[in-house]
Formats: sequence, C-alpha cells, structure tokens
Amino acid sequence: CHGHGQIPWPPSTRHGGNIHLGADCGRGECYWFSNNVEVGAPTLPTAMRSMEPDVDGGKYDVYRTSPWRAPGKAAVYGSGCGIAGGHPTSTYANGGTPPKGVVVGTDGFTLPKIAKDAAAASLGPAKWVRGGVAEVAWAMSANHAGGYAYRLCKADGVVNEKCFQKNHLAFAGNTSFVVYPNGTRYPLFRAVTAEGTYPAGSQWARDGVPPCRECDKAYDRCGSPLTPVPGLDYGTQWNQQVNCYAECSGSVASKVAGHCPGKTQFSPTDALAGSHAVSGFGKVVWDWSVLDEVAVPADLALGDYVLSWRWDCEESTQVWQNCADITVVTTAAEAAWDTASPAAIALVPNPGPVSSPAAKDPIAATTATTKDPNAAATAFDKNAAGINANVKGCTGWVEFCVGKDVIKGQCGATEADTLAMCEAYNQAVAAKASDSKTTTTAATAAKSSSTSLGANVLYLAVSGAALLLL
Repeated sequence: CHGHGQIPWPPSTRHGGNIHLGADCGRGECYWFSNNVEVGAPTLPTAMRSMEPDVDGGKYDVYRTSPWRAPGKAAVYGSGCGIAGGHPTSTYANGGTPPKGVVVGTDGFTLPKIAKDAAAASLGPAKWVRGGVAEVAWAMSANHAGGYAYRLCKADGVVNEKCFQKNHLAFAGNTSFVVYPNGTRYPLFRAVTAEGTYPAGSQWARDGVPPCRECDKAYDRCGSPLTPVPGLDYGTQWNQQVNCYAECSGSVASKVAGHCPGKTQFSPTDALAGSHAVSGFGKVVWDWSVLDEVAVPADLALGDYVLSWRWDCEESTQVWQNCADITVVTTAAEAAWDTASPAAIALVPNPGPVSSPAAKDPIAATTATTKDPNAAATAFDKNAAGINANVKGCTGWVEFCVGKDVIKGQCGATEADTLAMCEAYNQAVAAKASDSKTTTTAATAAKSSSTSLGANVLYLAVSGAALLLL
C-alpha cells in the first residue's frame, strides 16, 4: 500500500528524488521496487524487529515471510536499482504501477545519469573521498517498516544485485538524522545489525521511524496473508487485506497529524526525542528525509560506481530500491555532494512539489470554506464533457487515474491520494443528503426518497472521460 521510497541525497540519483521535496513522489521517483517478494526462515534478531516484535512465529506472525525478517535474502527484480511498478510484466493494486509514461518492468539501472542543471553546478556524480565518510539519505511516502542498506558496484563492470551484495557499506557514527529541506537536522536513533543478514556480516539499519500499532495482532483483524492478485482490481479480498494491515500500522490513525496518536510498533524512545518526534504510516507527504553517514572503504579502487539503496520492508512483502552515481576520489579538495550541508542543499534546484498536504483533499477543503451545498460536485465535475458509465466506484476511479497527471480534485499524485479524494467526495454527498433530510418537510423528504436511486448515480469527468460513483 504505497510503501514507496526514494533517494533524495546525493542529488546524482537517477530516479529523480530531490532533497527539497522529501517524500514527494509526484514525478514517479519512488515507483522502482520488487513487489510481493518473500523469504523463508527468519534470521533477523528479535530486537531488530519493526512490526509486532512480541509476536514471533506461528499463524499470528503475519510478517514472518517479509523481506526484513531475513535482510538481503529476498530475491529482487532487475539490476539492483528497482524496476518500474515492481514486477517484470504485471501491475498490482496498492501501488504496483510504474511511473507515468514508463513501461512496467523497466530496469531502474537503465535510467540516464542526471544531467547538468543550468541553475546549479553539475549535480552528479557525487564525489566521495576514499577512506572518508559520506552522507546519504532516503525518504518514504508510506512507512512499511523494516530496514535498509547502501551498497556500491563498479560502474565499468556488470552492474547487478550480485555485484552490489559484494560491496555493502558500513554505517558511520551512532545515529541517523531527520533532515529538512533547509538543512536543519535532528538526531534519530539508529539500530544496526550484522547478525542474520545476507551477505553474512553485511550491515543493515532498522527503519528508525516507528509505525503505529493500532492492532494488538494484525492477524486478529486481517487474517493470514492472502495470495496477491495481479491487475488493478481494487476490490479483491487481497487488496482489502493489504489495506487492513496498513490500518493496523496507522494509515488512517496517523494520516491527519502525520504521526501516531497512541501506541507505536517499537518504543518511540528508540526513535526521535522531544518535539521533533517522528512516527506513523505516512499518507501525508513528509518533507523530511532520513540521513545517514556511511564509511567509504579505504581500499576501494578509484573511479566510477553506482550506489544502490535497498529497503527491505516488514509490514509488506516489498523491496524498494534507487540508485545514484558516485565517483571515488583521493582528496577532500575533489569531493562534491558528499555532505548534505545547508550550503550544499541550497545549490540543488527545487522543482517544487507535485503533491502537497494542501492538495491532498481538495474536496474537503472546498466544502469547509464554502456554504455551497454543491461544492463537492462542482469541484469534481468542472471538466465534464459528457456522460460515460465505464468507470464505477472509487476503485474504478483509482484505476482510471493510474499513470495520469495530477488533476486537482480528480486525480491525485498517488493511488492513495486519489482514493482519499473519492472517499471525501462520497462523504460530502452523504453529509449533504443528511442535511437536506433534516431541513425538509415530511412530504419533501418522501419525494427525495423516491428519487434517491437517481441521486446516487453521480457522473464525474476526468480529461473528458466521465466517472460513475455508486
């Protein structure tokens, strides 16, 4: 359910992540991953768990085959940079779609190196000093928990997952940081393990942002994991179960405030202390990123490399990946983009967000600021060009918007945004009907009741194609 994540630092990322935008994925930078991949016997130490750590094994442990339970062991598609839509040939509901204009299954490694930008110095490759320390950062659109690692592969050889596995980077320092677009950063507790990881001894860090714990056991509310169903049918039991698991992690509870209102999956004292505490599932566009320091091996050959970030999830059976271009150099004078300092961040062009909290729920905003009872319908229907009943219900609307540009009030930047718009619209219609019922006479109410079936068929248009909500 949109666990999408990306690299916003270094700025030489091939996928388009930008430190100014944090988790914003309106340009498709976070749609590169391996979907529905699992592991066998768990090898992760219990202390490193990120989901229901007190539920270990058996039917109640619904996360036992998730990639994070054996870090690095889950097989992935592509060359180590993710593939578009998460599968070589098939799309799936709940985020298993490619970026707009990209063929599903496209290998992320084939994306071009970042070009020079007229507004700044060349954004890549980043230049790291051999034997030194470099900063890297990732951001998440939704928090599927688990953990992550950074790896290198020489760019002039065969670039694939096997190559990256041979060159895991060790973390430097004792903490991660939450870094904001202006360069302000706050310490974030970092738990690192080299036990039970693959390759043996490789370092992995737990995702330091705890999801919410809205269910004592996800099994009790959602049941045992079902087999994924290919295609974009959002009404399948599997897709509903994916949403159920997400709700147990705070997809609803943390949506408004952007953090958990109550319990978290692991202790918040192991996360970020004080007023800058971070937690939750996401469903809002967090403007911050998670920054780490990594050690550049002193015996690394000089030259060009591809950097691979790999996030093995625990709340979902997904592995998210992005790549960036790195050149290893010998002196600090040659270094570039190795530190996400405020001065360095200021040199990165800010393209502006495609999705933003203000645009998340335009219908709710419209109805909150106007007394027009038809505000919701007006906001959605402004592009109407006719009536067509080909697209039905919220699930049909989400499917229709996949791969389309953001259209305020109609198609969101993500499937979750689009679904939220549809649900808000239906709520507005229901509220309008309720208000109308309480202010009319009994005769008028009876008349309204006799025409309710017709009123429940609402035609909307998106780019000339009308939508039917039932």
